[in-house]
Amino acid sequence: MSSLIAVSTLLASVAAPSEAAAQTWSFHLDHVLGTSFDMAVEAGSRAEAGFAFAAATGEISRLDRVLSGWRADSELSALNRVAERTVSPDLFAVLSACETWRTRTGGAFSARLGEAEAVSTSAQICAAVARAEAADVGLDKATRTVARPDDVRFAVDGLAKGYVIDAAMGAARRAAPCAKAMMIDIGGDIACYGDRDWRVGVSDPDQLADNAAPAAVIRVSNRALAVSGPGMRDRTIDGQAQSHLLDPKTGRSAPRRQAAVLAADAMTADALSTALAVMPRAQGLALAEATPGIEAMLIEDGQAWKTSGWNACQAAAPLPAGFQVEVSYTVPKIEAANYKKPFVIVWVTDLEKNPIKTLLVSGLKQDWQEDNYVWWRRVGRKQAGIVEAMGKPTRAPGKYSIGWDGTDADGKRVAQGKYLINVEAAREHGGHAYQSIEVTLGAAPANAAAAGKDELGATQVRYGKTK
Repeated sequence: MSSLIAVSTLLASVAAPSEAAAQTWSFHLDHVLGTSFDMAVEAGSRAEAGFAFAAATGEISRLDRVLSGWRADSELSALNRVAERTVSPDLFAVLSACETWRTRTGGAFSARLGEAEAVSTSAQICAAVARAEAADVGLDKATRTVARPDDVRFAVDGLAKGYVIDAAMGAARRAAPCAKAMMIDIGGDIACYGDRDWRVGVSDPDQLADNAAPAAVIRVSNRALAVSGPGMRDRTIDGQAQSHLLDPKTGRSAPRRQAAVLAADAMTADALSTALAVMPRAQGLALAEATPGIEAMLIEDGQAWKTSGWNACQAAAPLPAGFQVEVSYTVPKIEAANYKKPFVIVWVTDLEKNPIKTLLVSGLKQDWQEDNYVWWRRVGRKQAGIVEAMGKPTRAPGKYSIGWDGTDADGKRVAQGKYLINVEAAREHGGHAYQSIEVTLGAAPANAAAAGKDELGATQVRYGKTK
C-alpha cells in the first residue's frame, strides 16, 4: 500500500445524467484500512447504490483480515510468525505480485522490509534491508506455500491497498450490475469505472491541506490512480523527519519526490507509484513509458516531469474566476400585417452540439416554443420542465442582452474550450431564424459575432471579465 499524499477527488463529470434519471450517490467512512474511504455510485436508485457500497465495504473488511500488517489476527501476521505456511489465494496473489514488481523495477520495489520499518536509526535500517534483500523467499504456486527466511518480514503496503480496491470494485459491480459508474477512493488510491469521466485532482506535495488546490486535474475513466511520496506518513529516523519510503537497494529514505501513476488497475498503479517515488527519476520515467497503459507525473523540488501521454489525460481548466459570456442580439422590426413578437431561445452546446445549458426561453405558449425546432429537437423535448418554468413573453423588438456565468445545467463551472452559442427565433404565422456562433472560452477575453437574417438581427458574443 503506497503512502499517498492527499488526493482530492472532484466528483464533477463531463457526462450528463442519463434519461433513466441516474444520480450520483456518495458514501464516506473513516478508519478503513487505517485511512478514509469514499465511494460514489451513479445509479438509478439509492438502493442500487447501497448494494454496491455494502459489497465494496464487505470485501474490504474481508481482505483486511488477510493482508493487514497492523492486525495481529491477520493472515499476513500469522505468516510472519512462521518459516513456512500454505496461504490463501489472496495472500499468495499479493506476495507473488510483490516479488514480480521487485524484479520489474530492478529492486526499487520490495515487500520484504517489515523489519527495517520497525527500527529507527539509519544503521539499523540499512542492516535490516541488506539482510532481507539477500534472503531467498520461496513461493510454490502449485501448493500456495510460502517459505519465509528469518530475515524477511513481509510488509505488502506497497500494493495491497490497490489489490483491495480492485477487489472491492469487482464486488460492487457484481452487486449493482445496473449502476452506470462507480468510484472508490481509499486514502487517495482511486479506481473509477463506467461510462463517465471522473475529474480527479492530484495533490500538490507542498500543500497538504485537504482543501488545497491540486497540482493537476486529470480525467479518469475505467482506470486507477495512485500517488506515493513523503508527507503525511513521514517517520523519524536519527531524530529527523524523513520519507517513510525506503530504497530497498540502499536502505536510505526515498527522496522528497511525489509520484502519481495512472494505470488500468489500482494494484499496478500502487506498485509503480511506490517504485517511481524511490528509483532515479530518469529511470523511473523510462520504466513508465515502457509499461503499456501507464502514465505518470513526478514532482520534486517544485518541478514536474511527465510521461509523454500524461498531458492528454489532464482535464481542461475551469473558466477563470470572474469571467462570463454576454450575448447581445437584436430582433428587427418587420413590416407585416398582424405582426407578433418572435419566440427566442438561446442555449449553449459543445462543438458536437451536445447541450450544456439553456440560457433563455422567451415565449408564452409551449406550442410555439416547439416551432423553435432546432432547439426543440436537440434540447427542449428532453427538458420539458425548462419550458414550463422559464416561459415568458418577449419584450418589444429591439436590442436584448443575456449573460452566462459559465455553469452547466447542474450549476458546475464548465472547462475552458470551444463552445457554440445558439440563438433561434420563430414567429407565429411568420419566419424562422437560427444562428450558431463559435466562441473560445479560455484565459483571455474573446469576441464573436453573426450577421442578422430574417427574424434575427446581428448577434454579438463577448467573453471576458465582468464589469
